Amino acid sequence: MKQIHARKVERRKQLAALPVGEKLRMLEEMLASAGAVSASCPPKLANPIRRPRPV
Repeated sequence: MKQIHARKVERRKQLAALPVGEKLRMLEEMLASAGAVSASCPPKLANPIRRPRPV
């Protein structure tokens, strides 16, 4: 947990040192990559296994 926190703190310091234009460019890239991930859906199974209904 300490390593994760240390990486987050380091990343925040690096981002704070960047100019605003660079931050905006990085944000646009992050949003574009997130949109590409959410737009792709996994394919549906051809023959899904169905559980029998309880009687």
